[in-house]
Amino acid sequence: MSTMASQPVARLSIAPMWLTLLLQMDWTDRHYRFMMRMITKETLLFTEMVVDQTLLHQKKNLDYFLGHDPMEAPLALQLGGNSVEDLGATAHLCQTYGGFCEINLNTGCPSALVSSRCFGARLMLEPERVRNICASIRRNVSLAAQEKPDQAAAAEVTVKCRIGVDDHDSYEELHHYIATVASAGVHHFIVHARKCLLKGLSTKDNRTIPPLHYDFVHRLKQDFPDLSFTLNGGVRSIQHARELLDTTNIDGVMIGRAAYNTPWNFRDADRLIFNAERNPNLSRREVIERYLEYAEALQAKWGSTVPLSDSPFTMATSSLMKPLLGLFK
Repeated sequence: MSTMASQPVARLSIAPMWLTLLLQMDWTDRHYRFMMRMITKETLLFTEMVVDQTLLHQKKNLDYFLGHDPMEAPLALQLGGNSVEDLGATAHLCQTYGGFCEINLNTGCPSALVSSRCFGARLMLEPERVRNICASIRRNVSLAAQEKPDQAAAAEVTVKCRIGVDDHDSYEELHHYIATVASAGVHHFIVHARKCLLKGLSTKDNRTIPPLHYDFVHRLKQDFPDLSFTLNGGVRSIQHARELLDTTNIDGVMIGRAAYNTPWNFRDADRLIFNAERNPNLSRREVIERYLEYAEALQAKWGSTVPLSDSPFTMATSSLMKPLLGLFK
């Protein structure tokens, strides 16, 4: 396997929200990301979680599932699945498609639907399988990059996880999980500092009810100083993120629900978090005007109710307008 250099860890990122053929939340989709990039240029953006089988069976429609505007960069793609071979093949497909600086494996999703398919947080119960999956993803990403050397460098492979699952919630078990997966060449972990209860709690409740243990993430950084760790869970704002970066040993912070519910809070992110000289400084009116131009162009290509391309998919007005609803919160 050819080696891939680790990318600098983003000090701030926005958590992915799930997308499968059966579960479409339309949160961190391409429309939301386009809007957010007008508010912050530096924050790492994530796609929704895309399941490997979706892409492997929709190769003719990759533009719908993987399509994005170049201005969304830096952009990370999150994958879900449990097959060593299929996730490797999917990673090859995504690297070839291009535009992603990072491919992230989700081993933290608490959804009952995802768990029933034996991926997401349930994968934390099989660290050796996750190690083999990551090795396969890295190998295939490297191969795809070698096949098109004129394109961007190979995407870094990272992992998102919880601090534990059900009764497997000791620090020792988390330590073993990180060590095992890191042996596949993974250098960066995004850790939601809550355990996951696969039975008894809904997906929504799993994001809020299990207590936060930031200390677990701090200990991981102490025990694995050569690895990078991004803290996720309970981060309320970019001001809170800056406080965590200034007062702890973590490398980065990921914000989830707060980023979607109050996106305008990110208007100072580039200066506050990344020490940029200035923020984009667009007004809400300017963001909306540019966004409407983007939306009109997409519907001209895809259609709003009837497909205008070879794809069976459209760009519904309701989905296009949804990201704007949080601008005034």
